[in-house]
Amino acid sequence: MTIPARAVAVLLALSVGWGASTARGEFVATLAVAVSPEAGGLTRYEYTVAVDSTSTLPAVQFDLAVADDADLQTVETPTGWSFDYDAGGGSISFFTDDADALIAPGSSASFAFLSRSGPSAMDYFLVGDSIPPALIEGVIAAPGVAIPEPSSWALSLAAVGIGLLGARRGRAVRG
Repeated sequence: MTIPARAVAVLLALSVGWGASTARGEFVATLAVAVSPEAGGLTRYEYTVAVDSTSTLPAVQFDLAVADDADLQTVETPTGWSFDYDAGGGSISFFTDDADALIAPGSSASFAFLSRSGPSAMDYFLVGDSIPPALIEGVIAAPGVAIPEPSSWALSLAAVGIGLLGARRGRAVRG
């Protein structure tokens, strides 16, 4: 998984930046996805980050690997969250610096976008607010396989091929 430069900078700053030693709490969270077809050959991906009520840490970041050609569109975030996505970069990062927007223990938040790419198993990580950062890593469905639209030329070739096959069978039966 390619991690955006901002995410690397945040993780490095959190892990070595201030030199303070802070007790690390337990980060307990889950990630779920709903994938649904949309008009125009697009697929909608909606991710829900849920921080368990037993967690001692809120979530501050969610990073997801996507295919380089995923062409993410119409990105949606919760209020107070931002995202970093560069087409062809192989990932999208959702993050907040707003203390009022953290995903607190016992709550959840949704993130969504559209893509022409179909789902594949891709890497993700969730970041809990601690120094060093608490990480949860896993694999989930994300845009990873391009769903090609058949060109008219390919469809024409297929029709000709099927027609030729039918004509051959007709001759074999008669002959």
